[in-house]
Formats: sequence, C-alpha cells, structure tokens
Amino acid sequence: MLITARNGCRRLFRPAVTTVKGAAISPQSNRKPDAVPTPEHQANPRSSTPPERAHRAPSVVALTVLLLLQALAVLGVAVVFALEIGSGVLNLGAQIFLVVLVAAAGIWIGAAGLSLWAGRAWVRAAVVVIELFAVILSVSFFSAGNVATGLLFLVPAAGILFLMFSRQVAEHLAGLHR
Repeated sequence: MLITARNGCRRLFRPAVTTVKGAAISPQSNRKPDAVPTPEHQANPRSSTPPERAHRAPSVVALTVLLLLQALAVLGVAVVFALEIGSGVLNLGAQIFLVVLVAAAGIWIGAAGLSLWAGRAWVRAAVVVIELFAVILSVSFFSAGNVATGLLFLVPAAGILFLMFSRQVAEHLAGLHR
C-alpha cells in the first residue's frame, strides 16, 4: 500500500490488517477484496500507463530525447566502423571487436533512455557512468588538439548530467509526482 504523507513523500506501508470499505482483511486471508477504483483509473480503465506517469516533466522528455539521440549517434558510428572493416591500421579482429563494442554501447544508451522514460531508478547510475566516459573522451580529444570533436562529446554530456540531477528527473525516477 502506498501512503502519501502530509509533506508529499510517498512510502510503502504494509499493514498487518487492511480495511477495504469497512471490511477488515488480514494478509493471510485467501479472500481478495473487491477492487475499489480510484478517480484516476476511472477516466481510462484500459490505459496501461499509470496515471502518475502519464504526464512527464519537460526535463524528463528533454533528457530522454538527448539520450536517444546520443544512442543513434553511437550506433551511426558503429555502422561507419563496420563499413570500414578491412581498411585502416587495426587488424581484422580488433576492428570487429571495435564495431561490436560501439554497437553494444549504443544499444545500452538507448536502453537507458527508454528506461528513463519508464521511470526506472537504475538509470541514474548508468547514465552518469556513460556521460563520465564521454567527458573523459572529450578531454582526450582536447589534449590531441581536436577541439570540435571534444566539444561534440562534452556539451551533450554536460547537458545530460545537468538534467539528470534536476529535481523533476529525480522525482520522476523516485515515482513522486506533483
């Protein structure tokens, strides 16, 4: 049972005895209470989206879009690397490994973006690690003198990290909505 306190915090509460419309039911009882529809569920009973997740904050939408665009860009780089197999300095095995590694990274970023949209809490750690790797790569590009590529890595990573720690995203991932 989800209880909302006066300060707006929600906590999981499992009472020893639950009352539904005045009838006391113990957790060990095999009898299930009649479903009591809430006003949120009465609007669209066939909706698979929980009512509190139906409206997402603008920062959640922007962060999801940025992550999905980043995933598409990484998958595009994997396609380019796959088209260049057989040419270059690396041997064939290393080139194939690089294609698989970059494709897996793109898929992982896309999965993180979709899971963020769904409100999964594990996304925060995954996105922070992904974006910290992007910052590390941007520093290496800056030190090599390739400022444009460094900025291409650094600016989206900084924006994603900024949005990841915003209040709206934190509430979305915690399941708290105003």
